[in-house]
Amino acid sequence: MLCWLVGCTLKESPEQPPSAQSTSNTSPLPVEGSCKSPDAPPADVAHRAGYRQFDVSVTNSIGWPVAGLAQQDFVLYAGLQTVPVAYFREHNKDDPVAVAVVVESSGSMGSKWPSVKESLGNFLMNLSPCEEVGLFAFNSQVYLLQPFSSDHRTAAEKIGLINPDGKSALYDATNAALQRLEGTHYSSRKLILITDGLDNSSTVTEQAVAARAATDDIPIYAIGIGDPNAPAERGIAVGPVHLTHGSSEPLGEPVEITRPSDVGTYQVFTRGVRIPPGTQRVNAKELEDLSTTAGGRSYIVPILGEVGRESFETAIFAISDNIARGYTIGAVVPDGVDPTTVKVSVTKPRGLDVQARPISAAH
Repeated sequence: MLCWLVGCTLKESPEQPPSAQSTSNTSPLPVEGSCKSPDAPPADVAHRAGYRQFDVSVTNSIGWPVAGLAQQDFVLYAGLQTVPVAYFREHNKDDPVAVAVVVESSGSMGSKWPSVKESLGNFLMNLSPCEEVGLFAFNSQVYLLQPFSSDHRTAAEKIGLINPDGKSALYDATNAALQRLEGTHYSSRKLILITDGLDNSSTVTEQAVAARAATDDIPIYAIGIGDPNAPAERGIAVGPVHLTHGSSEPLGEPVEITRPSDVGTYQVFTRGVRIPPGTQRVNAKELEDLSTTAGGRSYIVPILGEVGRESFETAIFAISDNIARGYTIGAVVPDGVDPTTVKVSVTKPRGLDVQARPISAAH
């Protein structure tokens, strides 16, 4: 028997519906010819011993990407040794990318959700045709609103089904989205996390999630909503949960979550639930730690409106540009040097934040 209310959990039940069984091994969509990665260096370069490529993002002090840099603007270091750039390409906005969008729908997001809903929908509608998006939401459990697809309009419409309530399993949700990204066919994969960082029900740790993202080469861009200096509030409502009269549609598909000692299918359906009072606080430090370790960036924004040019809208579109823009740099890494230790810097202008991660070269 299915549960249609928040908090109902099914663990590997033989009575799961066909849709629940099929989403755990959904095949990715075929790569269209126009969306194949253009990162193909000349054969005489790509086949050199030790050749590696790096996905490089460059942002200014407020997190906006810096475009228009040339090959001579970059320097690579292996320890104290400089490494010549053997291949260089600036990304275009139509490069293929798989993006997981993970949205918190716990009770603490209740007062913050109005500032998120419209801007997030606009972001999804304006994705490049070569960007596939998978949409996840979570409170104490994790659910899938849309598997990875280029159907951006449907993803945007699914945002309207979210009603915040319950506790927060932030790390469980991020871990589940990383698992799904591992199965996508695009080599460029990103994760956007929208939350207040106040996890109170995950069984996966922050360290485990960060390690997984680093191993998978998936940067995490986190938007934390709230005041990092506000005190934590007690008594956030988690129930009782009320289903809107006449509604029987599930919000999303169940998501399989793999844990060190527990494999199960967790299912949550939240439609028309009461929005409880939320907290004003955001856990800025944990979000910064998580995103930095994974090679991404965190943005802390106010609950409503814009303060000092900071808002959810500016953050989500800064991330959009970060995903669409960037550079691929290839170099022959010296013997005995771990590619993950290679540092990339920009000579001019100074004061820019440079993030680089090794990626597989397209031959």
